[in-house]
Amino acid sequence: MTHEYELSPLSTKTGDDGTTGLLFGGRVSKTDPVIEVVGAVDEAVAALGLARSMLVDRELEAAVLGLQRGLFVVAADVAAAPRARDRLEPGVSLVTAEMTAELEESADRLLAARPLRPVFVVPGANPASAALDVARTRLRTAERRLVAAREAGAEVGDDLLAYVNRASDLVYVLARQAAGDEEEELSHGATPGPRGGDE
Repeated sequence: MTHEYELSPLSTKTGDDGTTGLLFGGRVSKTDPVIEVVGAVDEAVAALGLARSMLVDRELEAAVLGLQRGLFVVAADVAAAPRARDRLEPGVSLVTAEMTAELEESADRLLAARPLRPVFVVPGANPASAALDVARTRLRTAERRLVAAREAGAEVGDDLLAYVNRASDLVYVLARQAAGDEEEELSHGATPGPRGGDE
């Protein structure tokens, strides 16, 4: 089967000057705090894709795919031109409280079936769980970039911050589910650090 698509150039070359376009128009530097968020979210989506390719549990795979789709909404919300935010669509290009509630429900459902052990673990039980832990750290980076962007004056709503925070919590749960009973516990007497800044 062949598919016919309208051919378009790989590069528009408009970014050769060090700027990039916002959703609905306007251009900013590629080092703009908003673009730093978008880049971190992109890294998280890619890391989740790697993890999803390794998962054999269909429920976990579906949860990861749903999260990837939600993060595309995050990227659109962040990258929208300030003057055009009224054009954003809830759940499509605007993060909503309902989206965050769905993440919480997914985490609760998984934890009801398999509660977390009250121990600190060393990532790397298997490729899928290790990839999920990498994705979790990418999401924590995205969250820090998001806070920095808001502090720099970008329009970052509370729903957006809450979603990214819960997303990393869900990925932590997914990683533990994917690891099963294979994980190494932190050695006795060691002082564990925070789990990526989770709160």
